[in-house]
Amino acid sequence: MVRQFYAALAHSTLSSSATLALADPSIPTVLTVDSPAIEAMTDLRRIHPISITGDATLEQARTTMIVCGVKLLFVRGARGDIAGLITATDLAGEKSIKTASGSARKVPELTVDDVMTKASDLEFLDYGKVAKAELGHIVSTLKNRGRQHALVTTTDEHGNITIIGLFSSTQIARQMGIAVVDPVKAYTFSQIEAAIASA
Repeated sequence: MVRQFYAALAHSTLSSSATLALADPSIPTVLTVDSPAIEAMTDLRRIHPISITGDATLEQARTTMIVCGVKLLFVRGARGDIAGLITATDLAGEKSIKTASGSARKVPELTVDDVMTKASDLEFLDYGKVAKAELGHIVSTLKNRGRQHALVTTTDEHGNITIIGLFSSTQIARQMGIAVVDPVKAYTFSQIEAAIASA
């Protein structure tokens, strides 16, 4: 093994006219459609994703989303693998009502398993392509698929897929400086498009 030489990095100091401040992580970086897409991706290798089990009630899922400040939960299977996902739209939309009426049950009797999107029905974006894309590509992709979220994955040499990232139209809108009134409603894209047109 060849040992590589690493040069020390140069330090700088504060000039007499400069001020010093701390970065505020609560203020998102303002992005444009030309920004690298990766800057808007939630990196699940650094931020622990929130999950729930399939036997949880829809009310438990809703409460978890509110407490954790998220609009998407990963659903874990019995072996700890990902069985699917459930979104705020699934909880607030017609999906739960249709499922209840089709099974002769009431909505409060439904579980996450009943309304989640199963893993076999999920679609993924390859990290290699995302790393080369701009934010505008992600916005177009979400709109084209009629989705509020997109999952980013890597695949190992055995064909095993790992979810490593997540795009959210709500987060993208916020990072583009667009105030999102109700992230569950589908007009997030029209807000993003209006912001792009006025730029």
